[in-house]
Amino acid sequence: MITPERMERPPPFILSLKDALKTRETQRNHLDASKCQREECQGDHDSPKTNPQEVEDTGYASSHLQMTACSSTFDMNNDSLPIVLVTNDDGIHAPGLRALIEALVSSNICHVLVCAPDCNKSGVGHSITLRKSVEVSPVDIKGAIAYEVSGTPADCVSLSLSGLLFPSKEPSLVLSGINKGSNCGYHVLYSGTVAGAREGLIRGVPSIAFSLNWKRGESTDKDFKTAANLCVSIVRAALRDMKKGLVSKGCYLNIDIPTNPLKNKGFKITRQGSSRLATKWRAVSSDKHVLRAGFCKESALGVRLAELGSAASAVAAARRMNSPLKNMEIESIAGPENGFSSTESSKKLYFLNDTVEAEVGSADCEFDFGALNEGYITITPLGLTTNTEVETFDWASKWISTAIEFTAPSSL
Repeated sequence: MITPERMERPPPFILSLKDALKTRETQRNHLDASKCQREECQGDHDSPKTNPQEVEDTGYASSHLQMTACSSTFDMNNDSLPIVLVTNDDGIHAPGLRALIEALVSSNICHVLVCAPDCNKSGVGHSITLRKSVEVSPVDIKGAIAYEVSGTPADCVSLSLSGLLFPSKEPSLVLSGINKGSNCGYHVLYSGTVAGAREGLIRGVPSIAFSLNWKRGESTDKDFKTAANLCVSIVRAALRDMKKGLVSKGCYLNIDIPTNPLKNKGFKITRQGSSRLATKWRAVSSDKHVLRAGFCKESALGVRLAELGSAASAVAAARRMNSPLKNMEIESIAGPENGFSSTESSKKLYFLNDTVEAEVGSADCEFDFGALNEGYITITPLGLTTNTEVETFDWASKWISTAIEFTAPSSL
């Protein structure tokens, strides 16, 4: 329980930053130790040693990851069970992800690999990390080999399928979810959960995205466990039919589970509708900007705040970090360190996108949003291309030919 007295005291906040930085340093030291331990692990398995001169920059990380894999309790390369890769956009500690992993492990239908963001990445869409490295750390999850990544869901899947993170054979299936909230209609364009499945298909692996139609004040974490059991039934069928060559490689599945999973009306194949989240922008004070940091775990948040620099107000940041509000305002740190003057900073305007949970869209059960609200588990096949309907294509062809003829210079 956060008390008002604690909100006004900066020392605990400063200490938490130091602790977070110390933890990060400990993790780096652990990587150094792991590099040494790998040689012992290789010796136990009669593996040839690698010439250090032949190892590039990636060799350091690979040595640690391979050491972790060889200490696993099972050999996925020599096992008949398929391998399933699990990711999400709510973060490695999200209850939806943990429920899905637990259900998969308990079902004993596959080996489970996990690679998920280290904090909430909802709404990042299919963004990827460029021009900077991502940080990867092992996470202890019973029955699975798991890592958290500082990147996006698409990063997690791409890295996992690169062969650098997991030394085992390629996963047979990529699963993304279970997302806290539905992903219907236009929302699939913003969703990191759907992007995780899409990235899997881009890499040539059949993929499924799972989402629970979470309702504030009505849903509980127990609903994720019920939803996870429904997900496993679909995964079991997919893995079975993949062996028979019956699973399409031209699409991925976006599956939404109703708010009350126990009272679902069954599965229903739907089309992507045009539902969207209701948004409302509002202006905030010009000398402040809003950081949606409430989703990140404390250690990651502490490091990121520490990296803001000495120009940030530690007292104000401490007070707001302990605030129960979801949106956290951090004082502007404009100054010489970041390349512009306070005069330039004062001309900036700041706005906050207050996205609400309620979606607006057609109630037609032919589409995902309508069928989900009727209590169905909606299964919506999605492709990688954005081909339009035939009628729209024909219209565009006729219009552009007319437009070009009308606007073309006489000299042409």
